[in-house]
Amino acid sequence: MANRMAGKSAVVTGASSGMGKAIALAYLNEGANVVAAARNMEALSALEKEAKEAGFGEQIRIVSCDVTKSEDCENAIRVCAESFGTCNVLSHNAGAADNFTPAAEMTDELWDRMISLNLTASMKITRAALQYFLKNNVSASIVMITSNAAFESATGGTAYCASKAGANALMKGIAFEYGREGIRCNAICPGPVLTNINKSMGEIHEGGAAIHRLTGYNAHAKEWMVKSARYALGDDPRLPAIGKPEEIAPLAVYLGSDESSFVNGASVIIDGGVCLSA
Repeated sequence: MANRMAGKSAVVTGASSGMGKAIALAYLNEGANVVAAARNMEALSALEKEAKEAGFGEQIRIVSCDVTKSEDCENAIRVCAESFGTCNVLSHNAGAADNFTPAAEMTDELWDRMISLNLTASMKITRAALQYFLKNNVSASIVMITSNAAFESATGGTAYCASKAGANALMKGIAFEYGREGIRCNAICPGPVLTNINKSMGEIHEGGAAIHRLTGYNAHAKEWMVKSARYALGDDPRLPAIGKPEEIAPLAVYLGSDESSFVNGASVIIDGGVCLSA
């Protein structure tokens, strides 16, 4: 099928790289208008150039957006509405990883950072979108990237898992409160994906990381990361475990489109089955 998102105008956060960028490009390819939002304007400019070269110049706008700031979130929604006449899809992808610090050694700084970036920022961008949807009587879809860590606390550090579980609960609350208003909210819960999120970790807590390597896919995470890098270069396609952003984007298209009109409040784990061994 083509043009599955025709008539949609979307704000995509975290669009400068990784899953956010892949989703922005997938939305454009399926006929949507897209406001690509992130802090890294250099990377957003590169995305805009790529989109224009592919023939999507009229469908894309870029905007600087720090999702921890309410005014930036409100501005991203405003830019979409002013540029394209409406905003009826939000794909929220921005977030950060922790460094596997165990709970007993958690610093206030690390805890507050994870909650701010992964939970409070999710509230701020979805609040901005909801206010626009409700004021303008817009039927809409919100697609939140959370994590399989919301369910399997072996797949990230304590602070990361707690923040993602909170974001997943936020999604369900929004789905319950606003589904009757024609506003759907669903979550994509990825496992390990080759993105830049590891750059947000800082120095890994070796004791905490050792605990996590005792179980599940964490036991082979480093090995799989190496294998997946080879897979990306065209080696053995049977090598498992680490997903690519382009493997997440089709689900975001489905949840953002009218094809998923009967899907609300769903948490869709997409991790190649690695949680089955956790």
